[in-house]
Amino acid sequence: MKNIVRNNLFIILATLSFSSCESFLEEEVASGVSYDFFETKTGMETAVNGLYTTMRWYVGQERYYTFTEYGVDYVWEGADGGNKDAFNKYSAQMNSGFNLIYEFWENNYKGINRANTALMYLPKVKDMTDAEKAVREGELRFMRAYFYFDLVQHFGAVPLTLEGNVTEIMTDFPRTPVADVYKAIIEDLEKAYNILPEQQSDRGRATKWAACNLLAKVYLTRGSAVKDQRGQQSTDMQNALKHAKAVIESGKHALEPDYKNTFSISGQKTSSETIFAIEFTEEILFNGDGNRMHLYWVPTYENIPGLQRDIEQGRAWKRVRPTPYFQTKLYDTKNDSRLLKMFKWVYWANRASSIPVWKDKYYYVDQNGATTDYLLYETPAELVGKPKFQLGDTAAYFIPKYYGAKDRTGKVLDVEKDRELQRAVAMSPYTLLPVDNNTNHFFPGLLKWLDPNRPDMNYEQGSRNFTRMRFGETYLIAAEAAGRMGNYELAAQYINVIRQRAAYKEGEAKPKEWYFAEGSTPAEYEKSTEETNKVTSDEISKDFINFMLDERCREMFGEMNRWEDLVRTETLYERVKAYNPDAATNIKEYHKLRPIPQKHIDRLSPKPTESDAQNEGYY
Repeated sequence: MKNIVRNNLFIILATLSFSSCESFLEEEVASGVSYDFFETKTGMETAVNGLYTTMRWYVGQERYYTFTEYGVDYVWEGADGGNKDAFNKYSAQMNSGFNLIYEFWENNYKGINRANTALMYLPKVKDMTDAEKAVREGELRFMRAYFYFDLVQHFGAVPLTLEGNVTEIMTDFPRTPVADVYKAIIEDLEKAYNILPEQQSDRGRATKWAACNLLAKVYLTRGSAVKDQRGQQSTDMQNALKHAKAVIESGKHALEPDYKNTFSISGQKTSSETIFAIEFTEEILFNGDGNRMHLYWVPTYENIPGLQRDIEQGRAWKRVRPTPYFQTKLYDTKNDSRLLKMFKWVYWANRASSIPVWKDKYYYVDQNGATTDYLLYETPAELVGKPKFQLGDTAAYFIPKYYGAKDRTGKVLDVEKDRELQRAVAMSPYTLLPVDNNTNHFFPGLLKWLDPNRPDMNYEQGSRNFTRMRFGETYLIAAEAAGRMGNYELAAQYINVIRQRAAYKEGEAKPKEWYFAEGSTPAEYEKSTEETNKVTSDEISKDFINFMLDERCREMFGEMNRWEDLVRTETLYERVKAYNPDAATNIKEYHKLRPIPQKHIDRLSPKPTESDAQNEGYY
């Protein structure tokens, strides 16, 4: 959609200051300017800085997570979600007229047009040194490549526009073959990699290693194709490994020692693991729509006895939740800490008026929800009528696994017997929520996006930075590239760096959930699991691509890349069929691409044929 109009002064309204890290995207209104403004250093800085704000769109409302987390294998929809039928269920709403699809298209082409125009004016700027121009050119090429990479993964063949145009109205934009789009992306990133500095004084700007990391992922994505035609080359995996290895060996980034620190609130701005992130601020005036991802992975915990909404535990929009399979089958939780560290399993009592009291007797509830006369538990007389817990105690506890879990008396639960589970729930001094009792309202909350720095519990415009690339993924890119070339030994080495970080360290106190889920002995509570959490080359070689998909999910669950991973590996259809009953009924092979927006097609002149203008399955 290169639908450029004559007076599209795309960012002249934004003069952006870099006086400090926190003012990265602060805006001041400038008026009475023309395109000549871009021939000045101030104008060019405005143009480049304005381009970064375009990526704020992804998390400013209910947008990009619907593209990447709905309709996949290990995520199910929550109780609410305006876009879930189209994206999670692949319903008839997934069509060329769906407005959110057009908004994604429009936003990314807006960014591309901004980059094209700035690149056109950059050589004309007289009050910048050649070195300064080179850095800004690198940023512009990096961002343009990123926007095209997102577009080509979701839409396939798209119009490829690489020239600025501020003088004429254009409506003829044929779709460029996928192979040519990838070629242009790689050319931009290779150029950016060669001219960007290793680090920048302003946090949030693209660097040499951000370009290198994105190059590795682009090569991996192009080279992953078997049936699809992406212009894949025999050297793609070599290049993916080379660039990922370069980032790893650069010394500019490092894994956080503890997995939970990759998404801790205190480290959200300065993590050593962040390779590229979009900046947000706590300054309301300059935060726009903010980062609202903190809303979408939170259960309706305030409806559980003893609880009410607060800032720390989040505001519950319950849009997406982890599947039971993800919680119970995907992790070796005895050795791997990631599942227990990335979710909130315990909710603390903060509402005295709704704390429940012990009833004298608890009865079995049958499959129809009717209470039977089968007595599950008779409460000791001294407890009857007394509060089950106090303020600050556990009010709700989600059990990540059944096997080995014990009830209040120390009895091991028998997961095959529904009565045993109900008995454990009845005996629990808090609301106990086993996996099979999870619903679209009640599920463990993902910690990765929570934002307690908001001014009040109802405030939506969060200030967490939007991390687009982090170092943990770099190791997995390197591992997959190596494995795809048949070097499973090297692949295992890279995976085990991630696995070592994911393991419990010697002397580390394991969380309470670990005790219940694993039923281990006290002697094991502080033992290291670094060796037992490692994989071997033989283990990963048996079904390597599916292993890597699971490992990427174990490491990066909820980080808005899952749909793209499944499409990249040509496994979307089969894995959704296997793991997502909401989507399995409607999904078709052609759903590996989104429909081209009708608003774009309607602007085209001359009119193309349906097959030229639209993706298969949508016309």
